[in-house]
Amino acid sequence: MISMTGLRKLRIAALNRLFKWTVGRLPAYQVWSDEINVISDCDQAIKSMLFDHLKKLKEAGVEKPTLLDVGGREGERKVFAKGYEYVGMDIEPKSESFIQADICNCPHIADESFDVIMSFDVFEHLERPWDAAKECVRILKPNGLMVHRTLFAYRYHPCPIDYWRFSSQGLEYLFQRTGKMQTLLSGYDLRIRRHDKRSLMAHGKDSPPLDYLGGFRENWRVLYIGRKCASTTD
Repeated sequence: MISMTGLRKLRIAALNRLFKWTVGRLPAYQVWSDEINVISDCDQAIKSMLFDHLKKLKEAGVEKPTLLDVGGREGERKVFAKGYEYVGMDIEPKSESFIQADICNCPHIADESFDVIMSFDVFEHLERPWDAAKECVRILKPNGLMVHRTLFAYRYHPCPIDYWRFSSQGLEYLFQRTGKMQTLLSGYDLRIRRHDKRSLMAHGKDSPPLDYLGGFRENWRVLYIGRKCASTTD
């Protein structure tokens, strides 16, 4: 006897196969825009660039390169900071060692304080991401590395508020508009594109109704990595 879950999976598989061999064969569904840069694995890309940056800093005699994790929550992204002096920051820190600050306006953090600034799934929750980008650039050291991963497509997930979605060009522009950043990598990670993202709010008052696929099925992450110029003429 096939369960209801099994029947739903069979239906999804049948619909996917039907689409693939009918409408999905049209050219419009097979051509990527020239402006869409697909990154196969943004986590590996981030780790690679952080490692290369660390190596250059060590060669330049920097003994304790510093990395600021914006919106660090409980420090679960510390794994990316291997070799760096990890500093967590959050508007509501869950660790006493974290800096309590709002990245949209943090004048108590000195200019050019960190060798790396990174955030993961933070910019979609910021009320003024343009101000946050400006502050990140201000507190990053010259030649420092800027790493931000956020969302292009994802279901509504207030934490505490869900404000924005970004194309790769839009996220890049937030930093380029300062005139102090050089883009190293910008694009999309599609590894979780078809995952069933019902989220923790699946049964809450803010939840959209589930479709025949069971949940939100268009999940694109977007990544920006840049280097702060040593001067505005770089």
